[in-house]
Amino acid sequence: FSSNCPSFLAAALARATSDEVLQSDLSAHYLPKHVDNADGIIQIETVKLARLVFSKLHEICSNWVKDFPLQPKPHRYYETSIHAIKNMRRKMEDKHVCIPDFNMLFNLEDQEEQAYFAVFDGHGGVDAAIYASIHLHVNMVHQEMFQHDPAEALCRAFRVTDERFVQKAARESLRCGTTGVVTFIRGNMLHVAWLGDSQVMLVRRGQAVELMKPHKPDREDEKKRIEALGGCVVWFGAWRVNGSLSVSRAIGDAEHKPYICGDADSASTVLDGSEDYLILACDGFYDTVNPDEAVKVVADHLKENNGDSSMVAHKLVASARDAGSSDNITVIVVFLRDMNAAVNVSEESDWTENSFQGGQEDSGEDKENHGDCKRPWPQHQCSAPADLGYDGRVDSFTDRTSLSIGSSINLFDDQGYLDLTKPETSTPQSAKCLPPIQVFSPGIPKSASSIHGLTVKNESPECT
Repeated sequence: FSSNCPSFLAAALARATSDEVLQSDLSAHYLPKHVDNADGIIQIETVKLARLVFSKLHEICSNWVKDFPLQPKPHRYYETSIHAIKNMRRKMEDKHVCIPDFNMLFNLEDQEEQAYFAVFDGHGGVDAAIYASIHLHVNMVHQEMFQHDPAEALCRAFRVTDERFVQKAARESLRCGTTGVVTFIRGNMLHVAWLGDSQVMLVRRGQAVELMKPHKPDREDEKKRIEALGGCVVWFGAWRVNGSLSVSRAIGDAEHKPYICGDADSASTVLDGSEDYLILACDGFYDTVNPDEAVKVVADHLKENNGDSSMVAHKLVASARDAGSSDNITVIVVFLRDMNAAVNVSEESDWTENSFQGGQEDSGEDKENHGDCKRPWPQHQCSAPADLGYDGRVDSFTDRTSLSIGSSINLFDDQGYLDLTKPETSTPQSAKCLPPIQVFSPGIPKSASSIHGLTVKNESPECT
């Protein structure tokens, strides 16, 4: 998925592979039950499961090369530019997810086009960021209100993800957390949900539009909430909760709860066609680049490159680094219209809100947590459906993908192939056919019962 695989194909392969794996007998990979494991959670040996997954993926790819079952129609698309760097930090603790073909990945029928983008900024280790990047969008789909209230489904998904990661952290003695910002596009509606100080900004007609306010301890409402619970907010290089964390909400950070809560905020916006693009980024970007500066960087880059948006995220990351950011930096730019046309952006913006502004005050140290994660993790990035990688890779990542807004799938007339848009048949499919796709009933996958109660125990830091 990190080798410029088209998002449509990546989503189809992920869906097919997961269905094949879930139909396999996984009992051979179960770890022996421990006496102290009273919660009844079945744990699976990571390495063996990873081998099974990659084996199924290789099998499907080999057969699709011979008999490709999908034929996407030409469609409009939004350019998406992504870049992430470790920068001056010892470890890369950011993770990001891009799922432009959300309906394909989850086999959602009779719904408007949907897309999901997220940035997670881990602190004290990358475990929480990895967990959120893999599970949050799945938890969102499982919420009962997903069909009629995506914003509330996102908030509940944050809460569920937080609760389950706290349980995982207790089992595995992890001490880390992550902020996160998610944008979910359904038709002409933009839904945003967030925890902590990772942020998203919208640019409409060349002007920055505030969509959210980050959760920071010095926010008056956050300070009152923390103090009402018996905590305190003090200055220690930055405003910190109990002198430790410089964010007031996050996934994880079990030892700091309830002061660091997992309740996300959300906002929804109607897209009327006048919107230019979105910028999702961690605080490593927004602490040194304000909205006006970001808009100017994008406008200048597009003018200099005749509307080519492929490297615009790289330019934004470089701007933050040059402005003094020493933190991990991840930027996703989602263009909401064709930017090959002339881009007219006023250099004088009416933006007056300073909620995006801040400063690096920790000289490169982890300002969010003085602790460290129990075990090492890969220090790099890759795109969704979920992040996956290994040590020894470079500390930066650049991607260019597309977001469809009206695509459909045409299957070849050969009846030997399974139609992705229809419920699965009772006849088992061979490996050369597109594996069965689980059809969801009001937002809940049929396969949910198959994977309920299953968790993967990480035996190796190279497999997640």
